[in-house]
Amino acid sequence: VLPALALVAPTYVARGTLAEQEEWLDALLDQLAKAGAAHPEAPFALFVGMQWSCAQEEREALRRLRTLVGRARERLPRLPVCGLSLPGPGKPRTLNAAIEVAEALGCVGVGWVDDDVTLAEGCLARLVRDFLAAGCRGAMGATKVPHTKEFATSRLLARAKAVAAPATAYPHGCCILVATDVVSGGLPGRYVSDDGYVCFRLLDPDLPDPLARLRLVPDARCHYFVAGPAGETRRRIRRLLLNHLVDLADWPLPVARYYFRHVLFSGLWPLTGFDGSRGLRHGVRKAAIKWLYFAWFAGVGAELYLRGLAGRPLRRIEWAPYSAVRTPSPADQERR
Repeated sequence: VLPALALVAPTYVARGTLAEQEEWLDALLDQLAKAGAAHPEAPFALFVGMQWSCAQEEREALRRLRTLVGRARERLPRLPVCGLSLPGPGKPRTLNAAIEVAEALGCVGVGWVDDDVTLAEGCLARLVRDFLAAGCRGAMGATKVPHTKEFATSRLLARAKAVAAPATAYPHGCCILVATDVVSGGLPGRYVSDDGYVCFRLLDPDLPDPLARLRLVPDARCHYFVAGPAGETRRRIRRLLLNHLVDLADWPLPVARYYFRHVLFSGLWPLTGFDGSRGLRHGVRKAAIKWLYFAWFAGVGAELYLRGLAGRPLRRIEWAPYSAVRTPSPADQERR
């Protein structure tokens, strides 16, 4: 039986030990088993991606892939499994390799789950449920549940996000299921943000609900940690802002305008509408946080403009990983 859906599990050698990656894969296999039992009409194929940065890591990547693929085949013998060894960094490389195979297999949907999140019980099955109910069109994403780390940056950003509700009203790439035709041919190399590309592809300002094809599944929950050390978080936010600027510059004006006003900077009063849905005080706090974020956004945009005038454009957007990665444990989920 050919698979109807492809699930990509991207990671890289330096992300952790083999034992940690085995634990991560086991949790994903549990999700796949339950999704398969709930929706036998939509069988999965699993793609495990392992990126490397040098010849030594390449050998280690192949060794780990053999172990992980063998583990998956032993636990779920009927699940087609493919290992992908690719040079890194950059998740889109792994996604594009898997998308190419998924298209050849005739899969109607492609999903991926990051290695720094924890899926709640039945998360994947619920994504599949809503994806099938939507006719296998658009994109479905898990609802993200934030947790704080020991860093002050993590606690500060978590509080700011709770007030400002940043661009989270659409599926994010940490846990997403997308119609294959949306990503047909792979993600263009210019875009390093997978969920940003999917969002702009599907956002349609002409619809009564412009985000109608981008849905979060309320009962499919995905736990993650907010931010990390201050320096790494700063680089991460800069990378995010660069992605926003590239997307806003590239896509048609009606799409970019809607994203700017109603997704990225919703509540940036008086530049965009005032958010009084939770009272005047909350609306003022939200506007203040949005203005701080906009100032950073404008600063990065001004840098790009000056680089253009000087003939020294930014040639690429650097990858910005966190040095220490762990996923929320059941105890962390209880402490939220």
